[in-house]
Order: sequence, then C-alpha cells, then structure tokens
Amino acid sequence: MKITLSNSIYEVTLNTAGAEINSFRNIKTGTKYIFEGPDSIWKFRAPVLFPHVGRILDGYMTLQDKEYHLGNNGFSRDMEHTLLEHTQTSAVFELTDSSLTTDKFPWKFSLKTRYELREDGLTFTSTVTNKDTTAMSFSLGSHTAFCCPRNTDPEGTTDNDYQYEFEKKEPLTQVITNDAGYLAADEEGTSPVTRLYGEKDPGIVPITPAGFGNGHFFTKITSAWVGLRNKRDGSLIKVNTKDYPYVMLWQNAGEPAFNCIEPWYGTPDAENTDHAWEHKGGLLTLEPGDSFTADQSITIEQ
Repeated sequence: MKITLSNSIYEVTLNTAGAEINSFRNIKTGTKYIFEGPDSIWKFRAPVLFPHVGRILDGYMTLQDKEYHLGNNGFSRDMEHTLLEHTQTSAVFELTDSSLTTDKFPWKFSLKTRYELREDGLTFTSTVTNKDTTAMSFSLGSHTAFCCPRNTDPEGTTDNDYQYEFEKKEPLTQVITNDAGYLAADEEGTSPVTRLYGEKDPGIVPITPAGFGNGHFFTKITSAWVGLRNKRDGSLIKVNTKDYPYVMLWQNAGEPAFNCIEPWYGTPDAENTDHAWEHKGGLLTLEPGDSFTADQSITIEQ
C-alpha cells in the first residue's frame, strides 16, 4: 500500500512494502530527488537494511549450531510493514518478528521506520527494539538512491556534473572489498583492511561513468553528513551520517541512473568468514527491552 506525505514544498510517496520511500519530489519545480525506476535497472528505491547490511557469503549465518538463511542487505526491504501512524506530513511503519523471519533471524524484534516532511527535507529514522529475553545482535542501515542527473537538470547534464562530498573535506579512509563486494582479508586472515582512498581533493569523490563496482566503502567518518552536489548549480542533497561507523557509496551498473549514499551500522561478510554470527564485524548489541535509533535524514539545499 502506498501513502503520500506533503507540505508546501515537497511530496513524498511511501510504501508499506519495505517501509520504503518510492518518490520524493519538489512540487513547485517538479524536481525528482529519488530514483523511481524502472525496476529493470533496480527494483528498490531507498530500502531500510535490517537485520544486516551488505553481502552475506553463501546466503547463511550460524548461531549456536543452527543455520539461518539470509539474503544480501537483510529481509526488511522484502517484507510488508504495518502502517502505525499517518498524518499529512508524517508516517510510522513497523516490522516485527513472525513465522516469516524465524529461519532468517533468531530474535524477537520491532523495527519502526519514521518519516516526517520538513521545510528543508525529510526526517528518516529507523528504530530497532529487542523484544526477546536475551541480548540481540544486528546491523542497520539505509540505501537511498538519488537521481543523477535529475529530471529538471539542463539538457546535456550527466552524472559527471555531480560529486559526492563529505562535510569535513578531509582525507577518506576506505575499507577494502573484493570484486564480489565482500570485505577483503590480509595475508594473516584479518578483516577489515583499510587504506587511504587517495582522492585528489580531500573529502570529494568524483562521479564518472566507470561507476563504483560493488560500492566504495568508507570508515573513520567524522562528517555529520555526506552529500550529492550538482556542480552546475551548486545544489546539494545531504544524508545524515553523524556517529555512523561506515558509509557505502554506490552507482547502478550499466547506464548511470542513480547514485546511493548509504550510512551503515555494520559491514558485509568478510571473504574468509566462518559464517558464525558472533564473529561478524560491526554488529550492534541490544539488551532485552532496549532500543537503538539510526538517523538517515535527507536535507535539501537548493
């Protein structure tokens, strides 16, 4: 089911499928900020990633000698969420454990996704609550795809006219991944492995037709936001990254249609994983009854 939020500037369409943003538009200019398809390029728009982020090697993990079957980027994006609240400018969705999740994730949980339109963008948060009787470990993130170029850009604009910007404009630290998108390990089997990214201008990542493969993954982030800048007109879309340990940047394969800014609490599997959940890097842990909120809000500067 789709619902619409609106204020004097923006209109947002949300979907109970994945509690996902399906569109985000400026109603005055007609500018589309979020990729709207076609599905043949990518079937998602701005998925919430839970209970893990990134790739899962061989599609499973183990916990206490039991095997759980997981797909890449978790199951939240593929499931129907319940609409709990809906006003003209806000909405709250919830996903809870069920018979559909027990073979994928062993704990009882609540995942609430909240949206609220502002004059300068969209508040977008995800809150996980441990509903079980034992400590719960998980990852959490988002995967928002932004139009690049936009539908209202001048004729001739390409993705080369955009760039990623980190607020602090400081040299970036990259987490090394292999060609399949898993964390690379060093000769001693240690993972993750990091290096300086080596960008020409600190904190600036150019966008080119070469794309980003399975993503360029960053850590040691001190920037409160990462943005997508239109170099022609100076406009900027910012995603909150304050306190996040990781950010993934990605562009769709083939003809460029969108670029993603993905703040993550967690990492893909290591290429040499033993599949044990307790050995997985970057997990968050909640005691019974506790909650954790990730803020991936979107701010627009015209």
